[in-house]
Amino acid sequence: MFSIISWVSLGLVLTAIALHWLASPLRLSKPRVSDGGSGVWWGFSGETNSNLAKFNRLACMVALASLAVLFVTGFGGRLLFGEAIHGYTLMAHVGIAPVFVISAGAVVVGWGYRCRLNGEDRQRLANLLRLKVANPNDTSDLGWKLTFWLAMFLVLPVSLSMILGMFQFFGTHGQEFLLAIHQYTALALVLVVLIHIHLLFRRCCA
Repeated sequence: MFSIISWVSLGLVLTAIALHWLASPLRLSKPRVSDGGSGVWWGFSGETNSNLAKFNRLACMVALASLAVLFVTGFGGRLLFGEAIHGYTLMAHVGIAPVFVISAGAVVVGWGYRCRLNGEDRQRLANLLRLKVANPNDTSDLGWKLTFWLAMFLVLPVSLSMILGMFQFFGTHGQEFLLAIHQYTALALVLVVLIHIHLLFRRCCA
């Protein structure tokens, strides 16, 4: 069942992204700069040579790279061959997990202020919740900000479910439940990150 849900959800998200590009193509241009004078592309600040910009850049690159490794090691065998993670693949998965958690924390530090919801974003969100029709361009900032915070939130259950699963006092059923939480929240995290990258890329290159 998990494999089916994974394939279907990945297919739907990738198809939606492709259709968005086809329905609303963009002419790629120089990355945009936010109102505050700081770029919003992969954690860069307006001063790309500053130490903070380099830290943000490195944190984002490490977080994305480690997430990609975790996805391949955690989902590859299950989705392609129907096999549970084991052996060297499991060792690589467990070994890279702390790198991802630490780098994700660094991304929050580097991006958190830039991804905050301002008054205009909150008003747009309220309008969406009231099902008011809005210009898609008016929600571009809101989309990548919300997906950023949703991704950061999902890091918590992904990490905690695996850490708690290492302790024996949860029992067999408890560990199975924690593993299910780990799998589904990890899948959700990957999907949200894909959407976030898509929205952020369009925002910066529009």
